Amino acid sequence: MRFGSRSWLPASAIALGSTSGWFSAGAGGSLQRAPTALLVIVAGLGSTGLLVGLLSGRQDGGRWFMPALALLAGFYAGTWLNSPHHSFAGDTVVMALATVPACVSAALGSAVGPHLTSRQRERKTHNDLPEEAR
Repeated sequence: MRFGSRSWLPASAIALGSTSGWFSAGAGGSLQRAPTALLVIVAGLGSTGLLVGLLSGRQDGGRWFMPALALLAGFYAGTWLNSPHHSFAGDTVVMALATVPACVSAALGSAVGPHLTSRQRERKTHNDLPEEAR
């Protein structure tokens, strides 16, 4: 895939989300291990949401909702594949807890992305100027 194409961002969001979901489902499974699973969810989806939001902000100019949705879909697929026990109530609670760090960090990353892109463009145009104009 070409780096400038639009199809790599949802694909990478799904891959990162499914990896995070796989690890969080492996960390949980009982009430005694639930705090560990919650920590894995917050750390995994927070960091991947920030990365996906940052890349989305640099590419699309601040649209974070669709990449965050792809991240959550991948997360759910990862938890579904690594955990044999599922219920509607349990999946709803896990997805509600996963939505907060994924969406907040994706929105934060997409807000910073255009700022980084503009600074990079300024730096590039500054370096392209002749020595006398600097």
